[in-house]
Amino acid sequence: MAGIFGVISQENCVEDVFYGTFYLQHRAQDYCGIGLNDGKTLENVTHKGLIKQQFPKKIRNSLLAYSAIGVVSSDRQPVSGLSKAGGILIGFDGNLINHKQLKEKLLRKGRSFDGYYDVEKITDTILISKIISSESNFEKGIEKLVETMKGDFSIIALTRDGIYASRGWGRKPLILGEKDGSYAISSESNSFVNTGFKIIRDFDPGEIVFLSKEGVDVVKKLKLDNIKYGTFEWVYTAHPASVIDGKSVILARKNLGRALARRYPIEADIVSGIPNSGRWHGIGYSEESGIPYQEVFVRFDYSDRSFTPQEEESRTEEGDRKLIVLEEIVKRKKIIIVDDSIVRGTQTKNQTKKLKDKGAEEVHARIACPPLMAACKYGKTTRKDDECIARKMGIEEIRKTRGLDSLGYATVEDLEEAIGFPRDKLCLECWDIKS
Repeated sequence: MAGIFGVISQENCVEDVFYGTFYLQHRAQDYCGIGLNDGKTLENVTHKGLIKQQFPKKIRNSLLAYSAIGVVSSDRQPVSGLSKAGGILIGFDGNLINHKQLKEKLLRKGRSFDGYYDVEKITDTILISKIISSESNFEKGIEKLVETMKGDFSIIALTRDGIYASRGWGRKPLILGEKDGSYAISSESNSFVNTGFKIIRDFDPGEIVFLSKEGVDVVKKLKLDNIKYGTFEWVYTAHPASVIDGKSVILARKNLGRALARRYPIEADIVSGIPNSGRWHGIGYSEESGIPYQEVFVRFDYSDRSFTPQEEESRTEEGDRKLIVLEEIVKRKKIIIVDDSIVRGTQTKNQTKKLKDKGAEEVHARIACPPLMAACKYGKTTRKDDECIARKMGIEEIRKTRGLDSLGYATVEDLEEAIGFPRDKLCLECWDIKS
């Protein structure tokens, strides 16, 4: 996963690109990078780690750019390249399902990957950069990418002339903003709130756009089949303050919580969302049921999202350490915990045990999406089919083995109603549902 941001301005835009990218940090924490254009040269600066740590104020004060892009990602981005149209810096949010085939095809054609001695370290972003930069311009590069790739994407590219961006089949969000003659592109609209940008609109799937100081130019709209929006953006991935394709994330999550309360009513003392992503689901459940909302875990502020680390061991460790039980609140209480999803079930089991060890009488779980049955090919949920506990056992067995007193999942119908899109517009493949 990645978050991409770009801005073009009449003035130095380093602070805007920094903060716009900073507000996407929830999408990835492994790497960060900023590409800069001062009107004369392109500069690319990438680091391992969080953007706030790697680009402190002292460093930002030394930088100058009138157009710039920023990326937070699971691989090192932006990627620099030399195209027929000149230098280019590319940021990519997405996934190449046919990564191996594309890589082998390029190697057979004699394409070199300078600086890489191990083909396994050639990332999706590097492959995409090669495909795009081999064409006469960005527009032709995206057309070639769409012809050859399987998967989905949102892409941003900095050139000496301005910023190009494109959205694929819809699973990866991308949005346009404006502020006092400056223009911005972001993975999510929450990047605009504190930076002062106003939403212009979402990118249409298949759209290719060019930003210059003169404004926004739609270069081309590709006719793509099988448009699907990324359902997990509203369930988990996106920031609550974001609006994705015109649909509020926070309202979608509250709607899902309300649907769970109607579908699975039960007597309890407390409703608690699992912080942070389960919070607004839980608030919706509380508002619909009338059961008081009170969080039974405190999320330690210096922990990361447990889903973003690349290694399973790191994900498990982060999930185990990030939540602290509030013992005085859970004693002798019947508790409903509301979470965005259950993937492996390890964290649910640990959370239930911690609550009961601290004196909870009952623990009931309500989950804001259907049982996950398959790895997400587009990089949203899990990486392997066999990591999904729902492939191995039924709901009742999951309940028993997790130590829960009851367990209820949202349905596809709940997703449709809560988000506001019909199922034929939603990607449902990680629930193994073909719409």
